[in-house]
Order: sequence, then C-alpha cells, then structure tokens
Amino acid sequence: MTEVDSPDLSELSDDEFREKFLEVLSLAQNERRDNQILHYRPVSPTAMAIHESKAAILGIGGGNRSGKSELQLIELVMAMTGVFPRSLAHLARQKWRGPINCRLVLESLTTTLYPTILPKLQFWKWNGTDAPGGERGHWGWIPRWCLKGGEWEKSWSEKLRTLTVLCRDPDDLTRVVGESSVQFMSKDQDPTDFASGEFHIVGHDEPPTLAIWRESEARVMSVAGRLIVAMTWPDDPSIPVDWLFDEVYEPGMAKVRDHEWFDIYSTDNRNLDQEAVARQASNWSTETKNVRLYGQP
Repeated sequence: MTEVDSPDLSELSDDEFREKFLEVLSLAQNERRDNQILHYRPVSPTAMAIHESKAAILGIGGGNRSGKSELQLIELVMAMTGVFPRSLAHLARQKWRGPINCRLVLESLTTTLYPTILPKLQFWKWNGTDAPGGERGHWGWIPRWCLKGGEWEKSWSEKLRTLTVLCRDPDDLTRVVGESSVQFMSKDQDPTDFASGEFHIVGHDEPPTLAIWRESEARVMSVAGRLIVAMTWPDDPSIPVDWLFDEVYEPGMAKVRDHEWFDIYSTDNRNLDQEAVARQASNWSTETKNVRLYGQP
C-alpha cells in the first residue's frame, strides 16, 4: 500500500489531501477484494471450533443463512491454495497438505452452483448485506493470485465443472508448489457418476443421498481424506436422512470414531441483518425456528 509521510500531508491543500486519501482508500479496497481470504474472521466461537476440528468426518448443522456453507468453502479454499486467513494462521500446518484434489456435492448445478457457490469464490463478486466493501459481507474467497495467470477463465473448466488453482506454501506465499482442484457435482446425478477419482476432501452442501455418501467414503479412503457435510435438516419427511442421523450426527455429537458435529445458529451470524432475522422468526413456530435458525434435527 502507498505510504504518505507526515511532512507530505502537512503540505497538501484540502483538495490534494482528499485526492490522496481517496487514492489510499482505493488501494486498500482493491487489496481486500484480491485477498479477501486473508481478512476472513469466523462469525462465532463455534465457527472457530469448526475450523480447529481435526475430525475426518465433520458435520455442520445450521439454520438458513447461518454461514455453514461459507465455513465449508473456507475449509476447501485454505487447504487448496495454502493461503490462510490471518485469524486462522495457526492452523496452516495442521490443514495444509500441498496440492490436493477436492469434490463438492451440491443440491443442484443450475440453482446452487452458478447463482450461489461460484460467486462466493470469484474475487470480483460481492456477497453480503452491506454495499460492496462494507463490513457485513465479503468478496470471493479465491485470491486473484491463486488463479492461473490471475484469471478466472484460465482456471475454470465449464466442461468438467472444475476449478484449478495455484497451491502456495503457507510459509512462503511467493512459492507455488503445484495445482489443486475442486470438482463440482450435484446430488441429482446418478451415483455411478461419483464412482471414480481420489479426493483429499469431499464436501457436501446439504444432505447427500446414502448412495453418494458411500461413494464419497470410497473416494477419500486411499488418501486418508476428509468428508464434510454442511446442512440444514429438511422439514420434508419424504427426504430420507435417518442414515445421516445414525452415521454422522450421533457419533459426531459424541465425538467418537473421528467424527465431530457442530450446530451453528443463524442468530450468531454477524453478517446478517439480525433485526430482519428476528422479524421473520417472530412469525415462525418453535419447531420451525429450531430447524430454520438453529439447525436442529
């Protein structure tokens, strides 16, 4: 960032001072946009505990807009790029394995990947309650300097729905050690589509089917990888999640068999307009609030 010493400032006219201030402010805003991941701060103590988890199978239950999807994306981006937020720098050696392959399973490619997930990764896209650059929100999490040639178009394959990024050494971010990738799929694809590849992290945004989960288990097995699911419990009884309750939630709550489960609340997300959240909650039953705000099964 440009530095202006005191003697220079004292000699500036009001108009010159204003111009210099706006120049420095613009540089700071651009720095945040290109390096948003460095500025990330967990939204709550529970969010910090999620990042500090070493569990091989990590479950994140949350209400709508609680930040559960962001937590999962941050986990992926840190591990893929080697660029860790200042607030989580102490986790670099725990989580970084060098170049890795990841998969993220979504509800839908058309209604989730393009309008929701990709904008959360694209450095020039703003996501938040406030106007671009405000306190409540963020630019895309992938640093510009971790894209191939600094360009999204060179890193993104529409045909393969795969993003390839530069993996850097957390101890020396100027050193590129290879390339990491994340493949995007959706749970409405046939389970046989998932039956290939080795992945260090397989994430699931909302509950997968049991058949897809079984394939995910097989994909991480040979590389001692990790499974993550970030979800709101469905209030539609026709959606089968009993298996997930038994295999992931219960052992995760008990913190056994290398499972951990955390519940994160919409009411704790400081990036939301909490007055608007409270107004909506006042119209919901206790049962609905437990699911929609607190992510309770």
